Amino acid sequence: MREITAPLAAASVVRPRASGSLRDYLAVTKPRHVIPSTLTAWIGMALALDRPLPAGLVVATLAGTALAVAASHVFNAVLDRDLDALMERTRDRPLPAGRIRVLHALAYATGMAVAALAVVAWGANGLAALLTLGGILFYAGVYTYWLKRRTPWNTLVGGVAGGIPPLIGWAAATGTLSWPAAVLFLIMVVWQPLHFFALSLLVADDYRRAGFPMVVAVQGEQATLNQIAVYSAVLLVLSVLLHLVGVAGATYLAVALVLGAVYVGAALRAVRGGPEQARFWGRWLLRYALVYLTVLLIVAVLDRTV
Repeated sequence: MREITAPLAAASVVRPRASGSLRDYLAVTKPRHVIPSTLTAWIGMALALDRPLPAGLVVATLAGTALAVAASHVFNAVLDRDLDALMERTRDRPLPAGRIRVLHALAYATGMAVAALAVVAWGANGLAALLTLGGILFYAGVYTYWLKRRTPWNTLVGGVAGGIPPLIGWAAATGTLSWPAAVLFLIMVVWQPLHFFALSLLVADDYRRAGFPMVVAVQGEQATLNQIAVYSAVLLVLSVLLHLVGVAGATYLAVALVLGAVYVGAALRAVRGGPEQARFWGRWLLRYALVYLTVLLIVAVLDRTV
């Protein structure tokens, strides 16, 4: 593995020009990522019990999860602002562009994190609140601060944080965790790198420029395609497990097998296409990752058997 070193320019942070608009403060939370993550918390609740949950419990859990994910994103933006300033895709974000001051962003993130914990602890239970805290600390501390600049394995580790929202939902609904919750968690953990690997094929030069040691920057496009094939096969097995542990029925199993077979088949075609077709397959696989997860989880809820 060759070492990736960020340019010296990464050491300098853009000087703030303004205190930031409401749009900037919304943008730094990455709402397009907050919403899907929050919906997976609802999936966790929906799969955990076969009866309607109190509206207050559902609202508190989803609101707390959304606040926690948003807070995690802002902490991430603060820690990565120097390297974000080097990438075409991210240089105009509020923090690297200097539209939000670092101290303001930290206060904003801390406030949302505290609110998230309070809402989940008050509206759900202690286990759900503990998982909420764990998700924030893991994403900001373990993934962003410790591993993201050190190892290509940061992508898989980051997936752990992405798998916590359905656990929060499950714990909020039942007050405990179980094997089906663990399977749902693992599905999310493996799906996250798949989604990210596909994206990285489209912005590989940005990661190389900034010095992030992502697989595509350290090992190249072919290695990234190979990992997509492996992860898609693992995801297929995990999706079947959700049926085997008794959560979802035969209809779900059939849909999971079809979705998984398409994923693995496309990934193998991408591997054969090699670096020359990497951008095409990156775009295709990025879109399919979203379709796959959406259909899989909706069908699981509709065909739940517990």
